[in-house]
Amino acid sequence: MSLPPRILFLFILSIRLINAVSVRTFFQPDEYFQALEPAWRMVFGEGWLTWEWREELRSIAHPFIFSLLYKGTYFLLNGLGINDEAVRGDLLNVAPRLLQAVFATLGDIYTYKLGAKILGEEAGWTSLFLSLGSAFHWFCSTRTFSNSLETSLTVMALYYWPWPSKEEKTAKRVVLSGPETSLNLSLGLAAVACILRPTNALIWATLGAFLYFRAPMWAERILIITEVAKIGVSAIVLNMLLDRRYYGHFTFPPWRFLKFNLVQSLSVFYGSMPWHYYIFQGLPLLLTFYSPLAIQEISSVLEKALSPSLATRMQFSVVTIATILAYSLIKHKEVRFIYPLLPMLIILTASSLHNSIRISPAARKKLVFSLLAANLPIAYYFTQMHQRGVVDVVNYLRHDQNNWRSVGFLMPCHSTPWMTSLQVRSTKQWDIWALTCEPPVNLSPKNKATYLDEADQFYADPVVFLKANLPMPPRKGANPKKRVREETRYQWPERLVMFEVLEKEVLREYLGGEDSGYRSCARFFNTHFHDDKRRKGDVVVYCLEKYGAREERVV
Repeated sequence: MSLPPRILFLFILSIRLINAVSVRTFFQPDEYFQALEPAWRMVFGEGWLTWEWREELRSIAHPFIFSLLYKGTYFLLNGLGINDEAVRGDLLNVAPRLLQAVFATLGDIYTYKLGAKILGEEAGWTSLFLSLGSAFHWFCSTRTFSNSLETSLTVMALYYWPWPSKEEKTAKRVVLSGPETSLNLSLGLAAVACILRPTNALIWATLGAFLYFRAPMWAERILIITEVAKIGVSAIVLNMLLDRRYYGHFTFPPWRFLKFNLVQSLSVFYGSMPWHYYIFQGLPLLLTFYSPLAIQEISSVLEKALSPSLATRMQFSVVTIATILAYSLIKHKEVRFIYPLLPMLIILTASSLHNSIRISPAARKKLVFSLLAANLPIAYYFTQMHQRGVVDVVNYLRHDQNNWRSVGFLMPCHSTPWMTSLQVRSTKQWDIWALTCEPPVNLSPKNKATYLDEADQFYADPVVFLKANLPMPPRKGANPKKRVREETRYQWPERLVMFEVLEKEVLREYLGGEDSGYRSCARFFNTHFHDDKRRKGDVVVYCLEKYGAREERVV
C-alpha cells in the first residue's frame, strides 16, 4: 500500500478535521484556561487568567500560537465582510481546534513514518491505523491542551532521532545525521516540546543517556553534548525573550512551575492519586484495547534487551517505564501527563502484531479491524456524550447574548469554557462571574491544611455562602432594574447556571421555591456518571423573570 505524501496528508487531515469539529464534550479546564483564555485576552483584552499566570508559572509560547490564530481569523472575517455575530462567533470558537487538527495530523503521519522506519513499511501502516483508531487520540488529539501539541512534537522528534542500527555491535560510529536522521532537528523539536511541558525532558534525558553511552568515540560524545547545549540554550533564550515581552520582565516559568508544583506541592490541591495510578488506570485509559499487546511487547523486548535488532524498541520500553515511574512519585496525576508516550506505545503494539504474535497476515488484519471497531463506541461516547452539557450551555449563552447582560455560574470552578466560547467582548456591558478556586499560595503548612477555596466554601454549605456573598434573592415579579445594589461579593444575574444536583438546595431553601424570581429556561444533558458528586445531573439555566413573565425551554 502506497500513497503520495501530499495525498496521505490530506486524507489524514480530513479525518482529523472531522474529529475536531465533532468533539462536543469537556475534558479538563486546561484545554481552555491555560491555552485559549490567555490568547483571547492578548487579542481582545478579556479572558480569565488563572493564578498560574499571575505567579508566572506558565510560558506564553503555547497561547501565543492561538493569539496569532485569533488575530488572523478576526482580520480574515473582516476582510471577507462577514459581520453576522453568530457566524463570527462560531468560526472563532472552532478555529483553535481546526489548527490543532493540523498538529494531530502531523502526529499521525510521523507515527506512521517512525513505525515504518523501525519496523518496516507494513508495520508502519499498521501503526497509522492504530493511531487513527485510538480512542484516546480521537478524544484528545484535537483539543487545545499543551499535552496534545507536545505529543505531536515528541513523535516528530523521535522520527529524526539517531536510532541504533540492527548491526550496531559491529558499527564503528553512531550516525548523527543522514537521509532520515537529524540530531539537530530532533533536538529542536524536543526543545519546543520541553518549553510547552518541562516534564517532557524526562523522555529526552532517558534517550540522551542511551545515545551518549552507545557512542564509541569521545569525539561523538562531545559533539552530542555540544549540540544539546547549543540547541537547549537557544530555545531557553528565545522563550525567555517571548515571556519577557508578555510579562514585562525576565522570568523563567519552567523553574517556577517546578518550584510551585514539586517543592511547594501546590498541585496536590487539585487532587492526588495513589502511586499505582498510571499502571492500573493511566495506561488502560491511554491504550484501551491496545493495552495487552503493548504490555506483551514491552515484556518480550526487555527479556531480549541485548539483541541489536530490538535496540530501538528496547529504548521505547525503557522510556515508557522510566517516565511512568517518575510521574508515579508525584502525588497529582492525570492521564494526559503520559500522553506523549502514546505514539511509542502504538508502535510497540504494531510490533507485537507483526513480530511477537504468530498469526497470518489475514488474521492480523482482522485483529487490527477488531481493535479499531472496539474503540469506536468508546470514542463516540466520550466525544459526544460524557460532559457535553457544560459545553452546550456556554454555546447556548453565546447565541442568546441579545437576551441577557449578566450570568453567574454556581458550579465548581472552571466547570465550563469561558470567554473564548462566550465571546463577550466587554465586561463593562456584561456582568459575568463564576466561583473561583485559588490555591493556598504562600500560606504556612498549618493554614494550608485547613484552607478552603471559594468553590469549596460554597459546596460546604451553599445557603450560608449565598447569604454571605449575595444580596437577598429576587422574588417573583420583581423588577431587577429597581432593586438597590447591595455591597456583596456577587449580584444576582439574569441567567443562573448550576448542576441539577444543586436545584433543590439552592432554589427551595434559599431562592424561595415557587416564590423565586427565577424559572428554569434551559436544561442540557451532561453525563450519565461522574466521579465528582458536585457535577452530577443535567446543567440547568435559570432565567430571572421580567415583571412576572415566565419562560420555559428544555434542550
